[in-house]
Amino acid sequence: MKNEIQEYFKNQTGVNISLIVTLISIAILVFSLIGSSHSGEGFEILAMINIVILLPYGVILSFNILRKRAKYQHLIPFLFLNWFIGCFSTNIFVNVFENLPIWVYVTTFLFCFSNFIIYGDFPKTKNSSIVSYFINGGSFLLILYYTVFLLPICGLSAVGILILGMGFYGLVPGIVSIIHISILFKTLTKQKSNIYAFCSGIGIVFVGLIVFILLLNTESSRINKFGAAKTFEGQSTDLPEYIIISQNLKPNFFNEILLKKDIVYIATEDFFEMRGLGGLPGKQQYNERKTHNPFLNIAYKFTETINLSTDDKINILKSNFDKRLETEEQLWSGKDLTTKNIKEDVKIYPNDRLAYTEITMDIVCDEKSWRQNEAIYSFQLPEGSVATSLSLWVNGIERKGVLTTKEKAKAAYNQIVGVEARDPSLMQWKEGNRVTVRVFPITSELPRTFKCGFTTPLQVTNNKMTYKSLNIKGPNINNAVTISRIQIDGNTSFNASKDFDLVSNYYINNSKGLDKWEASVPLNKQTQKSAFIWKGKSYEAKPIIKEQVAFAPDEIILDLSNKWKIEEIEALLQLRDKKYFVVLHNEKQLLTNTNYQELFNRFEELNYSLLPLFDLKENSLIITKSGTFSCNFEELESSDYLTKIKTKAKDKHLKVINISDEINPFWQTVKEQKYVDYITTDLTNCVTLIGKNKFVKFKTSDDSVNLETAGISIQENQAGDKTALKGSNHLYRMFCFGKVLNDQVEIQNDTLKQNKYVDLAKDANIVTPISSLIVLETDDDYKKNGIEKNVNTLGNASINNDGAVPEPHEWLMIVLGISLILLYYKKQKLAS
Repeated sequence: MKNEIQEYFKNQTGVNISLIVTLISIAILVFSLIGSSHSGEGFEILAMINIVILLPYGVILSFNILRKRAKYQHLIPFLFLNWFIGCFSTNIFVNVFENLPIWVYVTTFLFCFSNFIIYGDFPKTKNSSIVSYFINGGSFLLILYYTVFLLPICGLSAVGILILGMGFYGLVPGIVSIIHISILFKTLTKQKSNIYAFCSGIGIVFVGLIVFILLLNTESSRINKFGAAKTFEGQSTDLPEYIIISQNLKPNFFNEILLKKDIVYIATEDFFEMRGLGGLPGKQQYNERKTHNPFLNIAYKFTETINLSTDDKINILKSNFDKRLETEEQLWSGKDLTTKNIKEDVKIYPNDRLAYTEITMDIVCDEKSWRQNEAIYSFQLPEGSVATSLSLWVNGIERKGVLTTKEKAKAAYNQIVGVEARDPSLMQWKEGNRVTVRVFPITSELPRTFKCGFTTPLQVTNNKMTYKSLNIKGPNINNAVTISRIQIDGNTSFNASKDFDLVSNYYINNSKGLDKWEASVPLNKQTQKSAFIWKGKSYEAKPIIKEQVAFAPDEIILDLSNKWKIEEIEALLQLRDKKYFVVLHNEKQLLTNTNYQELFNRFEELNYSLLPLFDLKENSLIITKSGTFSCNFEELESSDYLTKIKTKAKDKHLKVINISDEINPFWQTVKEQKYVDYITTDLTNCVTLIGKNKFVKFKTSDDSVNLETAGISIQENQAGDKTALKGSNHLYRMFCFGKVLNDQVEIQNDTLKQNKYVDLAKDANIVTPISSLIVLETDDDYKKNGIEKNVNTLGNASINNDGAVPEPHEWLMIVLGISLILLYYKKQKLAS
């Protein structure tokens, strides 16, 4: 078959020139599309060059075919192919079809290539004909889609022909459809197998589309059934409707597509209505590239609309699909950026049960990009972790971050990035143990390097301490060249979930991107005394003191969700003298041995619950099994539910037992802000505590901070003369972070207290709910924005400097000592 096609085209007029033009135009189109996905401006010129090549070719070939059809008829497939290449090139700078997915280009080219066999007047094998007609039938539907979609702008296209000639490309799908149908009438009837193959191609696409639409409608109905107007079941009016949907929406491919309608994926309401060339941006920012997917656009037309506003859909995407980074306010685009290199440096301090992670990243911009770009990274930290350093390289020199109030840092960043367009970097604390880092500007001529550090408590379980890597999101991070190093203070042996090789006395791993990994070291229950001394006080890690206290709850509430197993409920029900309640449709119901199966089934779709903590009896016990995702206080900000949590929950003196190792953003914030007493344990211990009417209480005091995951308490004392070992400065940083978190609710509306805790955060150089780290280009920039350099503080943490910092009087003694030595040597020299 291959030889027959070659023979057919070998001696035909115009084939060589058509082949050359086609190959050149395809190459230019591919480069244009790759470039435009990163930086549209630089590649619009390339697309324009392509049109300059294709327009004259198309005009001349069309004229020849019309004039001498018999002589040039074999070039019609070349003409169609080059017309569509011209359409795609035009679309790069006249965005009629916004950001088409790859499959659209592939399908269009398959249509054009199959035409070479269908239109060719040469002997064909049966199999080649069947395959060609099958492909042609399925792909021709896409050409018809183009035709229908472009009907409303046919008038503009006709005017465009007279002005620039490019308007012709708006008419191409319609012209091709008419010509193709007329040719099919002649060729299809030659063999019945061709008709069957062509119709099968169409049928396969229709069946796939119908099945897809049915699945979308199933998900859409599932979402809409939780709307206030769709049910008579009692629902809390304190919660927004989208939160109810979020609680009951299990993330999957189909409901993500529904939620992204009109946010990411184009949805045409009326195909025959005049449309603008590219839509206007919505009110709320969502940093994901808009896409015109014909398959989805048709499916949306026949799918029940979900009754949610754009903001509501974005909030669900944030909580259920972890899309919080995509919703960060972005002053400049970052679509041209790539994370090129990542250095992940980890140092574990077994004696302190802490670790320090230092991440260094090289960010580059597409070579053809003309714009300035802003990079935003999100760091999801293990529970209890704190950000402790930030650096940005400016003109080849590392400039370290300065800690200030979150308001001053944000105002300075917005002023310099939004107005002055110069060099800053900003690190901010976000709810739910998350930190963001912003870097600006990055251009094709100015790649950037930044470094940030995080202090993390080790997780103590089963006689071992476990370090968990950070979950990092950022621009094109998956293909970055990554080098990881792990160091253990004291050279303790360790086990890691990825391979580390001993290279030059360091354990090194080379990989791509940033995969999740863990490292564990043996737990030394007899910890050595380890203290960090700072400003006359010592900060020492000691085993956390916990005791079982008498606690007979007024009510026991099971916080059921789809994370629970029926066996776990049965284990609790074995305590015959205890009464358990569940909250269903905002009403408490007694859970018994006769109805627990039925009630369990009622919660099978609930991803997470939001119990009305403010309506529960005082001294109630809540047993929960947390997952990893939920809404957080940010998504609840305008709700009556959050207002009541903040004003009433603390007075209830509620206690919570989580029988899962995981914690979602909602419970994380409730725990951090001390609205409840919260512990994590397994089911067996939970049953034991309930049976004995006990609860675990951690000893607290004004001069200590508990790190429950690490099983230690960092205690502040007056520094003595005898200290067995020097601890790392991370002890003091964690102590200060714990202090800020413990009192963050009380200081929100108290300026004096807030200033006190900002000073504490500055002293330890930690990013908190009230403080941020910022790097500015010059010292004058700090002065202009009212930001004072941090003096006599710990400063930025470092992988190579973790020990005690000399006290002011110690610095004085050091300087005096050096001066005396220099004076002595000078006198000796003069004497000789």
